[in-house]
Amino acid sequence: MKVQKVVVEEKSYPLYILLDKNFEVIEPVKRYIKYLDNTGKAPNTIKTYCYHLKLFYEFMSQRGIGLEDLEFEEMSNFLGWLRNPTGEVKVIDLQPKKAKREETSVNAILNAVTSFLEYLNRTGDFKAIDMTKEARGRNFKGFLHHISKGKSYQKNILRLRVKKKLVQVLELEQVKAIIDACHTKRDKLLIMLMYEGGLRVGEVLSLRIEDISTWDNQINITPRDHNENGAYIKLRKERTIDVSKELMALYTDYLVHEYGEDLEHDYIFINLKESYFGQPLKYQSVLDLIRRLVKRTGITFTAHMLRHTHATELIRSGWDAAYVQKRLGHAHVQTTLDTYVHLSDQDMKNEYKAYLQGRET
Repeated sequence: MKVQKVVVEEKSYPLYILLDKNFEVIEPVKRYIKYLDNTGKAPNTIKTYCYHLKLFYEFMSQRGIGLEDLEFEEMSNFLGWLRNPTGEVKVIDLQPKKAKREETSVNAILNAVTSFLEYLNRTGDFKAIDMTKEARGRNFKGFLHHISKGKSYQKNILRLRVKKKLVQVLELEQVKAIIDACHTKRDKLLIMLMYEGGLRVGEVLSLRIEDISTWDNQINITPRDHNENGAYIKLRKERTIDVSKELMALYTDYLVHEYGEDLEHDYIFINLKESYFGQPLKYQSVLDLIRRLVKRTGITFTAHMLRHTHATELIRSGWDAAYVQKRLGHAHVQTTLDTYVHLSDQDMKNEYKAYLQGRET
């Protein structure tokens, strides 16, 4: 199985197809990818779905079955295969083995496959498998409870229960050490945008000079159909974020001292190496930068940890979750609540100390 990128003449971004072991196009997946594109799914989402379906077809190939052979039991076998892929099951010992994929990853793959099968069912190419059960929200009443009046809803019984985990964040001193370890103004600006602006890597690399309003200290996150460096904005919705004067001053300083002249584009972040100077910076360059910074500082972090740190600081300082949602570009406020509004042991300790101080006064 192979995921193949294809360039479509009338589109400004690539699409993806799935090839079998004989390098023949798998037609159902091809039609489904076209459906995703027609319904406005982001290119990165389409790419991810194609790789998820590649796993599904690899599983069916190992089992020697096709779409017409799928039953509920095979879907449950697929779930187990995702957690520990293997051709033939051989019991070596009785010691518990760590799953190859975490619950969130398995659920994401399962969602893609379920969506694919639902599409085939709607087009008449596949007979639906019932993977749901009726459930009643006895322990939780949503704000529409007065309308639904406790009616049952459908729940995917194959979906794994995800363990709640606190997001990993950095201390302020660690962030300062990482920024101080940057050797160029470009690198410092890039790190500060992910931390102070809470931007994703794709959003940072998508920035153009026209997106920056230096007079208002604002940055416009502008979705575009295609970026030369392959960067994409996850949510296709424009938003504006405010930043500090210090960050904007660093941006101006970078343009004056490191940015190229007479470039054929206006991407803000460019390659500074002599042989590639001026080319729009790509994802891999950002990952390489972070690896170097980890080595220089001894602080283990990822690009997303900078974003998590910013969001957590906003929540702890008293920001309403709706404001944090808009600043981060989450599609739903529930995502913000589920991800960041969790109290750590230290949060509890700090609040209790404040409570005791209030009693003493």
